[in-house]
Amino acid sequence: MTNKNIKFSIIIRTFNEERWLPHCLNAIFSQSIKNFEIIIVDNYSNDNSISIAKRYNLKKIYKIKKFLPGKALNIGIKKAVGEFIVCLSAHCIPKNNKWLENLFLNFKDDSVAAVYGKQLPLPFTSDSDKRDLVIAFGDDKKFQKKDYFFHNANSMIRKTLWNKFNFDNNATNIEDRIWAKQIINSNYQIVYEPDASVYHYHGLHQHEDSSKRAQGIARILDNLHNENFNKLPNFLNPENNNFIAVVPIIGNIKKIKQFNLLKLCLDQLETSKYIKNIFILSDNNEVYDFISGVNINVIQRPNNLKSRNISLEKIMKYALDKIESLKMYPDALLYVNYLYPIRPSNLFDDLILELQYEGLDSVFSSYVDYGNFWIKNSKNKYEQIGDPLAPRLKKNPFHRALYGLGCLTHSSIIRQSRLVGENVGILPLNNIAYALRADSETPNNILLSLLEKNEKK
Repeated sequence: MTNKNIKFSIIIRTFNEERWLPHCLNAIFSQSIKNFEIIIVDNYSNDNSISIAKRYNLKKIYKIKKFLPGKALNIGIKKAVGEFIVCLSAHCIPKNNKWLENLFLNFKDDSVAAVYGKQLPLPFTSDSDKRDLVIAFGDDKKFQKKDYFFHNANSMIRKTLWNKFNFDNNATNIEDRIWAKQIINSNYQIVYEPDASVYHYHGLHQHEDSSKRAQGIARILDNLHNENFNKLPNFLNPENNNFIAVVPIIGNIKKIKQFNLLKLCLDQLETSKYIKNIFILSDNNEVYDFISGVNINVIQRPNNLKSRNISLEKIMKYALDKIESLKMYPDALLYVNYLYPIRPSNLFDDLILELQYEGLDSVFSSYVDYGNFWIKNSKNKYEQIGDPLAPRLKKNPFHRALYGLGCLTHSSIIRQSRLVGENVGILPLNNIAYALRADSETPNNILLSLLEKNEKK
């Protein structure tokens, strides 16, 4: 694609957008219109955003140290060769492949200076953001000759008009409305195009208001509106995301009589509808021989990760780096400890569905425990925690994390050498059998009895 063929320049402002940027770029490259360039203006992201941009072979990447929204756009537009400038936030995902075309169709009228599109919430968008998006972006197309509401998260403008009216370099926010007022006052019009939709997770005000009133309004709007805001958009559907399982192993494969625990684990992983690949992290020849000839990948476990004292976070970060070096880019990694021999059926897919529908950083199972617990405090004294001796119906139970059963975490969190992010989901389990691990704490005869019982089902 040569510059003379480029009609559109899409400016994407980024700051730590590695979770959303691949979805955004995939949606752009799927558009019915192909004659565009993409320009990244980055606020010195310290995550993987720039690496992702380079993965898509984007050449125009510029930096802004002190982020001001209008100044960032001006930096990108100065480098643009397109006749029309598209402003798109990195966490805004075009709904379909007609998004760019539907923005552009409005420019047949020379009096149209700019077009902005609809913004849709995601199922896990906060109630206050959902309320604001649904109220601000309706279903009726609008031609604005006096109203200068405009939104640069999803918009298109004529570059010839930007040459006359730059965005305000000093505005800390609403640079779009400041610009739009100049345009309206110069006798141009602005169009709101509801058929040029994007999904916008953050909403208009970055979920600043979480009041009960907002929650109530959001529920009413859900019922009134034609669109089902609780339905996952296509780009978040589990089958369209790359989930990869990682099974770290130290030493030989654990067996209990006739039961090979690694085989049991792999068999269950392979029944998942959504897991695309399975990686074993091991340095053991027995493991290599066991998985040879089957569709399981191997990561050689290096010497510095062979100790049992190495943190799981370091192990998973190493696995992610190795997987991405193969040009396989997981949206999330599923950590699995094969020494947990008893799992609920469909657990792995349940974790994936929970992560996607709730918009979580991490999700794992827990054993729900109503017991009475004590800890030794900093003064070397024992103290009770929780609700001591309260009736069970009035207790807040403890959740014993069972990461080894399966812990699904977005790659952006793993990349920080963390197994669990801030926004966590838990699938509670009440069966103590799921908490048992094949180690010195659990007698083999108990596990054998449970495995034989499962086999008969």
